[in-house]
Amino acid sequence: MEFRELFSPAFIGNLQIKNRIIMAPMLVGYASPDGEVTGKHIHYYEARARGGVGLIIVEAACVDPAGQEGFGQLRIDSHRYVEGLKRLVRAIKAHDTHVFIQLFHAGRQTSAAVTGTQPVAPSPLACPVIREIPRELSPEEIVKLEDKFVEAARHACEAGFDGIELHAAHGYLINQFLSAHSNKRRDDYGGSLRNRMRFLLNIIKGIKTGLPQLAISVRLNIDDFVPGGLQVDESIEVCQELEAAGADVINCSSGTYESGLKSIEPASYREGWRVYLAGEVKRHVKIPVVAGGLLNDPRFANELVASRQTDFIFLGRSLLADSEWANKVREGRREEIRPCILCNNCIESHFRGSPVACTVNPFTGREGDLRDGFYYVKPARASAIVVGSGPAGMQAAISLKRMGLDVSIYEKDSQPGGLLNLAALPPFKYRIKMFRDYLLTQLYSYEIPILLNQPFTSDLMKEINPDYLVVATGSKLHIPAIKGADSSCCASLEDVLRGNIVINGKNVVIVGGGSNGCETADFLLAGHNRITIVEQQEYLAPDMEKKNRRDLMNRLEEGRVVKKTGRRVVEIGPGEVLVQDARGNREYIEAEHVIFATGYVPNNELYHQLRKVHPHVFLIGDADRVQGIRNAVLQGEMVAAKVMSVIA
Repeated sequence: MEFRELFSPAFIGNLQIKNRIIMAPMLVGYASPDGEVTGKHIHYYEARARGGVGLIIVEAACVDPAGQEGFGQLRIDSHRYVEGLKRLVRAIKAHDTHVFIQLFHAGRQTSAAVTGTQPVAPSPLACPVIREIPRELSPEEIVKLEDKFVEAARHACEAGFDGIELHAAHGYLINQFLSAHSNKRRDDYGGSLRNRMRFLLNIIKGIKTGLPQLAISVRLNIDDFVPGGLQVDESIEVCQELEAAGADVINCSSGTYESGLKSIEPASYREGWRVYLAGEVKRHVKIPVVAGGLLNDPRFANELVASRQTDFIFLGRSLLADSEWANKVREGRREEIRPCILCNNCIESHFRGSPVACTVNPFTGREGDLRDGFYYVKPARASAIVVGSGPAGMQAAISLKRMGLDVSIYEKDSQPGGLLNLAALPPFKYRIKMFRDYLLTQLYSYEIPILLNQPFTSDLMKEINPDYLVVATGSKLHIPAIKGADSSCCASLEDVLRGNIVINGKNVVIVGGGSNGCETADFLLAGHNRITIVEQQEYLAPDMEKKNRRDLMNRLEEGRVVKKTGRRVVEIGPGEVLVQDARGNREYIEAEHVIFATGYVPNNELYHQLRKVHPHVFLIGDADRVQGIRNAVLQGEMVAAKVMSVIA
């Protein structure tokens, strides 16, 4: 077997795990309003168990309602939750997968708007991101919280979990006690590292005393990446104490809300950038350690285990993108893995208080609906034409073919992919090309023909006469009516990214400061250009996911990109651009090149023509409404349901 080490069994405590792949705990927001397990939860986790991972660590479950981080979060602070958790455990274990549940308290990293009460913490210091001053816990309250963790472990044991994980990372309550940055107490729970460990060690002692059969994992920050926080030397000492106290495995992590990009990485971070943290821990303890953080490449993951830098690897976003990651690797089907593009929209959904969805995987969070619903219906022989081979068109063709229809794709350009080809060109966006290639692999495996350089017309429709037409013609650039916009110095972001024009060492004005304009500026920085972005809104790229946005803004600042927000371009003249703010103040900006990044509009003229002459025409993706890859892929998948409703 190519990945022998990755798929070799190993022990955590007395549990033999069938391989070295662990599903990381990720808050998905699928719980009922009162914290109960839902059918959505069960289908979601069962899909990952069926997908071949060795161990699933169920997402953070609250041991106290005052420690809830967000809406839709599981609770485990009462016996009333045990029955639902039992159903979840049974669904996971049916696939020869072990299961833990993470026990959680947010501490100061929550707000009264979520919990209905003032947050609590070791010390009355506000998290700089939440900015809500917590109430300092009394010694008596700390003991009660220790008991709540132990009681939650008892509920987990009753529900049938093989183990629990204590969340001592990412700036939550246990991490707040461990870190001198957030713990300023002067009693037995503060001051020395020994005292700061007391809360965590007391919880472990309580669980080991009452529930010796339950395996214990600790998800621990090996580096907080904040001044005065936990660093590697202190964390190794904590790990050694955890081993002595009876912990069975250490799940190595890093970063807090305050550390910015070090806990949930943006797309610019290299594969496995923080694996070294687990490697340091492994040198000092005998119990297993778990490494993770941007581990998408199975070859790299296998090498980490083979070289004994870690005992297990954890996968998070990769399993949102493809629940079958482990099976596909084990079976030699790596080219069929749906890649995570690190857009972080899953994380953004959580922080907005919405159930988590995945940009590239329309099944995430919909496993039960899509698997148990119309996907088992097989229509009578029917034909469908998909017009356009962007993400919506390719996904539509795949979903329709899966339903049993004869499908062909017509594409007017010389290559498939639509705007995915363009979106993959800015710095650190190469994973979008990987996603395009995944979709193409699926098309080829289903033997779906793609007719390139083939514009689709009403006359062609009459000649072919398909039963169903899906129009996925995408979007087109919008160029505003600005005086001088047709000047020879003007070009579009597409001209720049595709290399139709090459700009080096020039004064460049980019009109439009959305994500496309900012990424074009990032692209042009490699040519040592002096760049100004002009944007009518007050903020650049306001709709972009926050962590990737912050990372992009950092690069623009390092490149000394000038940001002219709250302004519009009035006129483009020889060597200069005239801009005006809301108060009418005007300013000339030197410009040898002017690049338009002023957005896209639906390209749906063909749809309006075809719907007049064909009874079953469906409009999807950007051709319907410009909303990006996630909406395009979802509409592409769901169009099969619309077709089936017509057939039925």
